[in-house]
Amino acid sequence: MTPTLVPAVPTARSPQETTYPPAAASPSLARGQAERRRVWRSTEPGGEPRGSVIVLPGRGESAELFEQLAFRLALDGYEVTYLGPGEDSTLALGECRIPGRPFALVGSDTGALRALTAAGSPALRTDALVLLGLPLLYRPVAGETPSEPPPRALPDLPILLVHGADDEVSPLTVVRMTTRTAPRAQLVAVPGGHQVLANPSWRAVVAHTIAFLENLAATAAV
Repeated sequence: MTPTLVPAVPTARSPQETTYPPAAASPSLARGQAERRRVWRSTEPGGEPRGSVIVLPGRGESAELFEQLAFRLALDGYEVTYLGPGEDSTLALGECRIPGRPFALVGSDTGALRALTAAGSPALRTDALVLLGLPLLYRPVAGETPSEPPPRALPDLPILLVHGADDEVSPLTVVRMTTRTAPRAQLVAVPGGHQVLANPSWRAVVAHTIAFLENLAATAAV
């Protein structure tokens, strides 16, 4: 499928964006926590976010990779939280949920595997998943192989999978086979390789993600 590209997303950061290490932390600890956890506040008029989105990174990825996606989602009224490795416990994920609002996990690379694991927790009650470059083979990225097992099947949830057409880490054909038994999953192929947000087609990734979440919000409002 060839995606429809959208106009460039603004590069400026939202003035609402914050990081929040503990106030009593040492400077070195504060810097480390800022790298592991980051928040883009919703800019929805009235102050009530339309939903909450948690971003889970993969191998060799940092918050900067998700800047454009998170900024645009915040502009559209979503509260976006980046949780780095070690920060994504079920408790931490649950604390980001806004009662009565759509709650989605966005995972990239091995973050997609962690998102699938978290979605299986009945305590979390995830409404939807966005899986970017889902790794289904034990191939290294940034010198690391996945520690989480690939899913045997996708959960019965609204799922958007965005995958690079030239992905050599997790070939598109393998991912396509996985979606055959998941009737609520949508697979979108974009030009480029494994790390779809680092490809020239990142705008298409952002556009598909926003459209998917908008549909989720519209369905929840009915």
